[in-house]
Amino acid sequence: MSGADEPIADRVAAAPARTVAAGTARLFSAWGNGSAVPGARDRRCEGVADLAARRARVSQVLVPERMAAGFLAGADDDGALREFSAPREMIYDGANAYIRVADRWTGFDLGDPGGPRGINDPLWPLDALFGARDDAVEAGHEAVRGVATTRYGLTVDLARADAEVPAGVSVPAGPHRGLSRMPVEVWLDAAGLTRRVAVSAEPVTAAADVQIWIIVELWDFGVAVDITPPRPDEVAAPREADWDSPGPAA
Repeated sequence: MSGADEPIADRVAAAPARTVAAGTARLFSAWGNGSAVPGARDRRCEGVADLAARRARVSQVLVPERMAAGFLAGADDDGALREFSAPREMIYDGANAYIRVADRWTGFDLGDPGGPRGINDPLWPLDALFGARDDAVEAGHEAVRGVATTRYGLTVDLARADAEVPAGVSVPAGPHRGLSRMPVEVWLDAAGLTRRVAVSAEPVTAAADVQIWIIVELWDFGVAVDITPPRPDEVAAPREADWDSPGPAA
């Protein structure tokens, strides 16, 4: 059986591997406040992904508009808000993340890209979905970017995801018990591909209006993608970067 013919738990469990096998896609990432369905002001980044190579190239804001406005409410100078909201080109390469600052690249804690993605990587929710437990329930039928999908609610166990993903999975801060039952909403199309997945950073028992959702949407599977991380000699130390100049976005 495949796609819509599968039992719900099997269909959801198979979704991340099926999605990675699609090869490439366009992506949109957001942090949703109180809702797993992102709004325009929740946008973190948008770009393309090479799912097999574990890479993404995006135009990213450091803090989404809604969050930046909350942090800086009452500030006399809105220049800081513009700085937070200015998009910057970023390349995520497995465990590594590079950000273009002016005409140079920089990065933090760069090492072996074969390690687990950081939780700020836009594709982290897809890795988390590899830990799907068998408690998925259907939550309705909705369109995601014009594609008909079925929405499911479930929980994931990040220890299970870590065992399933060859590179492992990074975990957010929190008690181990909470990391074993993280709330997830996922939207699958007729072929069983993940069109949207949202992972809540708050425990299952948290009220819906205080949950913070880490969200990624995927579409245009098979799109032509060429993502080349910068060479070591092209990467400056963060202290050497000209942070006052955003540089070109992706």
